[in-house]
Amino acid sequence: MKTFKKFKISLANDMDKEEQWLTEMSAKGYHCYKYRPFTYYFEEDPTRSYVYQVDFQSSNDEYFELYKQAGWEHVHTAMESFHYFRAPKDVIGDKRIYSDPTSIKNMYQRMLMFYSIIFICMLVAQAGLLLNWDATFFSILSLTIVSAVIILYIYLFIRLLQKMKKYDKQSHIN
Repeated sequence: MKTFKKFKISLANDMDKEEQWLTEMSAKGYHCYKYRPFTYYFEEDPTRSYVYQVDFQSSNDEYFELYKQAGWEHVHTAMESFHYFRAPKDVIGDKRIYSDPTSIKNMYQRMLMFYSIIFICMLVAQAGLLLNWDATFFSILSLTIVSAVIILYIYLFIRLLQKMKKYDKQSHIN
């Protein structure tokens, strides 16, 4: 069986696009079996087609068993909280792990809390950069990188909050 890896940048707020892309790759006969940061590992098998879903939460054996009983195969876990699942398209159809807006909103809230903690820890860890500032090349380079990461986090927070607001409105409509 042929295997390959593909580099692709996906942020947490674009999980639905990531799921769609993985499902489209599977329809072409390329099935994700592992994920590392920004790298997807695929195996080729044109005889199968899967629907992919990503969930974000803490887990245990009971959690995985619940999804297994619902027809979802656990593919991989990244960062201890991002769980990749797949199910045969001809069996699962359009069924999703989360189908109600409240559950989806709660998943994005968990993500926001997770990334907020990492962000605060990063800011505290980088405080020494500003407290011991000297205008050397290394200090300027470090500040530039930290600033870019801060901007990326702010973008992520805004997008997660927008998603939460969207699903909050949908839950009030239903």
